[in-house]
Amino acid sequence: MSNLVFEKVGDINSKYAYVCVYSENKNDPFMEIAVSDSKEIVFTLYQNSFPVSLTIQQWNEIYNFSLDFLPKALKNAEDD
Repeated sequence: MSNLVFEKVGDINSKYAYVCVYSENKNDPFMEIAVSDSKEIVFTLYQNSFPVSLTIQQWNEIYNFSLDFLPKALKNAEDD
């Protein structure tokens, strides 16, 4: 089982919701999954005070999450 935590964030300053990715038991996210103005997924890595190491399974989990997240974020923005 992965130790990644995905937290969806709605921000009135963003056209689309985005997701913060955390390592379990950490208070600060190490990555953001967002939708660009051109409706593509964008990964932003944050600099933290702790090192982040990911397995290929975790990278795949992030990738698969983003594939599922994109159409939902686009639809939610259309519905607003």
